[in-house]
Amino acid sequence: MGEIMDKSSKQIRKLFDDITPTYDLLNHLLSMSVDKGWRKRTLAELSIVETDRVLDIATGTGDLAISARMAKNCPLVGLDLSRGMLMEAVRKWSQAFEGDSFQAVQGDALSIPFGDGTFDKAMVAFGVRNMPDIGGFLDEAHRVLRTPGRLAILEFSTPTNPFFRQIYLLYLTKILPFIGGLRSGNRAAYKYLSDSIQEFPSPPVLCQIFEEHGFKVIKSIPLTMGICYLHILEK
Repeated sequence: MGEIMDKSSKQIRKLFDDITPTYDLLNHLLSMSVDKGWRKRTLAELSIVETDRVLDIATGTGDLAISARMAKNCPLVGLDLSRGMLMEAVRKWSQAFEGDSFQAVQGDALSIPFGDGTFDKAMVAFGVRNMPDIGGFLDEAHRVLRTPGRLAILEFSTPTNPFFRQIYLLYLTKILPFIGGLRSGNRAAYKYLSDSIQEFPSPPVLCQIFEEHGFKVIKSIPLTMGICYLHILEK
């Protein structure tokens, strides 16, 4: 895919800084507006309790972190490469929880700036496919989790049903970049996001990678006919 598939920290940071104003729209477009239900399922399967310290990796504009705080009132930290995304997350958090501030940290998921065993639970929604080294991320997530600890990974996939797969790929490769580009003025960024979904490892391959990096796969759940998967892992 050429230069557009560069997943260096610098490139990903710039990409998400550029699309911050339309990022929430993007997630609704990619998910066909069912992403709120996916996040709710993620939190239910992660089994967060109020005393858990939770790390939201690639927190983006903070939707998953905000949902977790609303559901369980647990202490949360959001980590993201993009300053633009974090600023939007802080703004949304302040609106949702008046008088409270979001603990937002700008940093790289391949070098998480926290000590060993800092968190009880960790979660990442739609961020792993943008990382240049999935194994390196898993090693870092494993390191900062206590034992036992859980990691939830919510990520886009491509459906296996041949008929639905063709429809979804048409949507993903043609319609989404056109609409996203029209709304944001950055068609290349939306094409990258479409390409990144198609090139991401399949769920069975991912599960093998998870286990190779010290995690036990508790569940691997297809959502909405397989356009998204929720993986629940345990250290």
